[in-house]
Amino acid sequence: MSDIRKACRIVLLITKEMAVVAGERISIRAERRRSVSHYRQIAMYVCHVSLQLSLSEIGLAFGRDRTTVAYSCRVIEDRRDDRAFDEFIAAVERLAYNVVIAAEVRHDG
Repeated sequence: MSDIRKACRIVLLITKEMAVVAGERISIRAERRRSVSHYRQIAMYVCHVSLQLSLSEIGLAFGRDRTTVAYSCRVIEDRRDDRAFDEFIAAVERLAYNVVIAAEVRHDG
């Protein structure tokens, strides 16, 4: 498994776990199928913003097209006007970045 794919998996796992911890404080779609895709959208956004991966790299790691990744980033960016959601995303970004760097999965210098 490539380092980029590992990093994206780590971010997705962190996103899911942090959503459980955040519970009712943030609005994650209730329907299971939607929540799975919403977690993936958040993870894609975090990979792009925090890990500075390209849309194409993220798309390959998640088995999606780069245009799907771009759409996901727009969806999450639009929701950041909600203070609680913004704080949640910021926490996921910080944790994901630190874990990926500590795991030496991605070297950015």
